[in-house]
Parts: sequence; C-alpha cells; structure tokens
Amino acid sequence: MNQIVQMFMKSNARMKQIMKGAFKLEEVSAAQREFEGQIKLINAVVSAFGIASKNKRALVGLERMNLMDETTAIDLMLGDPEEDKVKCPEHDGLITRSECLDYSGHHFDDCDGCEIGKATKNKLLPSTR
Repeated sequence: MNQIVQMFMKSNARMKQIMKGAFKLEEVSAAQREFEGQIKLINAVVSAFGIASKNKRALVGLERMNLMDETTAIDLMLGDPEEDKVKCPEHDGLITRSECLDYSGHHFDDCDGCEIGKATKNKLLPSTR
C-alpha cells in the first residue's frame, strides 16, 4: 500500500468518527480542512502522473519513494492489498488485485507479459526465496 492510499484511509476513518457523533462545529471545520487537503493531494498526484508519463525516470523515483506506482489506481476505500484496484487491459473497468490474480491463473496466454499482473503477483504471492 502506498503513502497516498494510507493518507486517504486515515482521513476516511477520522471522517467516519466525526459523522457518528454530534456535529460539533470544530470537528466539521477540521473535516473541511481535511477535504481541502485531499483535493490538493489529488491535484498533486495528477501532476506527478503527467510528469511520469513524459519521463520514465520520474515514475521510477516516485515508486522508489513509495508515493505512487503505475499499477495502482487510487480507491479511497483501500486497505488490504488484495483489494487494490488496477486497470487490466483485458477488462473494461477496474478490477481488484485478487481478481487479477484469479484471472491470470486461468488466462495465462492473455496475461503473459503484463506488467500489472507481474506487480500483482509480487505483492500478493509469498516470495519463494
């Protein structure tokens, strides 16, 4: 799980706590500031992706810093790596890494050479070293 996903998860957990209780003005104000910060972060992620798409070294650096990688789609409800959303070339929409692993097990020829599938296997399957 990358750093941006962790930030969203913590923010969502705080928001749920605010919504469970009475609506106190200072808590709602804090939630508003949190939301504004998330919007700025999303804009930064989009900018970083634009840079990375033009410069492969930038993406390698972002991945090394564990900020973002090219195989993970941002989903605000992430937690378990099996539930990370990825864009599979063989499907129209996003699928979970777990679904990717299942699909690739039955469609090896379709998935042969897929970088997303390779990253999924590295994240979900235990190392055999």
